[in-house]
Formats: sequence, C-alpha cells, structure tokens
Amino acid sequence: MAFLSDADKKRVTDAIAAAERKTSGEFVAVVAERSDHYLFFPMLWTAIASLIVPGAMLLAGADLSLLIIYAIQLAGFIVAAVVFFQPSIRPHLAPGAFRHDYGHRFAHEQFYFQGVHRTRDHSGVLLFVSIAERYVEIVADEGIHRNVGEAHWQQIVDNFVSEVKARRVADGFVGAVTAIGDAMATHYPRQADDTNELSNRLIEV
Repeated sequence: MAFLSDADKKRVTDAIAAAERKTSGEFVAVVAERSDHYLFFPMLWTAIASLIVPGAMLLAGADLSLLIIYAIQLAGFIVAAVVFFQPSIRPHLAPGAFRHDYGHRFAHEQFYFQGVHRTRDHSGVLLFVSIAERYVEIVADEGIHRNVGEAHWQQIVDNFVSEVKARRVADGFVGAVTAIGDAMATHYPRQADDTNELSNRLIEV
C-alpha cells in the first residue's frame, strides 16, 4: 500500500504510542485500501455497455447480420469487463453515496473486528481511513464519545483531510493521532494500573 512509506508508518505508530502514554483510553488506527470489492457496479456497467452496442449500430444504419452484431456485442462485453473490473477502476463506478456508505459500514466493522469495543472503560477510539473512497471517520466507544462529542471528532477529521489534500499525509495522520490522544487524555488520563489492551501499530487491511 503506497499511501504511506515505511518511514511514515513508523511515525504514525510512534505517535499512537505517544498518545497512549497520556491516557488510559485505547487507540487504534486502520488504513484500508478499499471498503468493498465493488463487483456489482462493474458488472452493471459492463452489461449496459454491451447492450448499447446493437442499438447504436442499428441507429447508425449498419447493414450487418445478426451474427456479426452479436459477435461485436460479445467482444464489447469482454473489453468492457477487462476495463471495468480493474481494482483501481471499480470504486469509481459506484455513486458517491454508495462509496460513503461502504466506508462508514467498514469503519464500524473494523471497530468491532479490532476489539475496540472491548476496552475496560469503554474508552476505545478508532481512526479509520479508506483510500479508494477517500473516506475518514473516527469511531469512538460510547463512554468517550459521550464526553468528547461528535463536533470535536469531526474537526479532527476535517484537519486530517486538509493535510492529505496538501499532500502531507503522514503529517495529517500524526496530527490526528495527537489530537485524538489529547481529547482522550482530558477525559481518561493515564492511571497507575493502566495496561495496553490493543495494538499500537498502524493496521493495514
């Protein structure tokens, strides 16, 4: 995943460790290459493209036999399938609302899959980034979310997005991690008996 270099990943991991030293809360950062396989939309657009071919040829007045038209339609289907099923193309064939919903759904799946909901004090926070969808979300357990509030999380997300747009991806991650850690420390300062319940490394899925 070329979104972050190895050196950048280490910066993020170090920032997570530093943030957790200030709080009894638990923090996880996940970067996903994509939030869905997007198999439906390539098939849909491939079918549409292949169905348009005969109609376009007839409207153009092409004097061809049905067999030739069918052969051209089949060839068009194969070409469209090869193009539309490219992993880098598939997400762009889905409407923006679908990409947003897939990102949101996968973020919450990762919240549970990574065990963020099982922290002792219900103080787990997940920073989720999905590259293909350009989707970012902070998912927080009920205890800390109630204390920090949605508006503060959204401000951190907005700052992160601004950094990424300026091509300062690693700086955006480190800034977001630090800001989340500060918010967590305000409400869940580190305790003497605190134990590290979740991984500090940047998780790639």
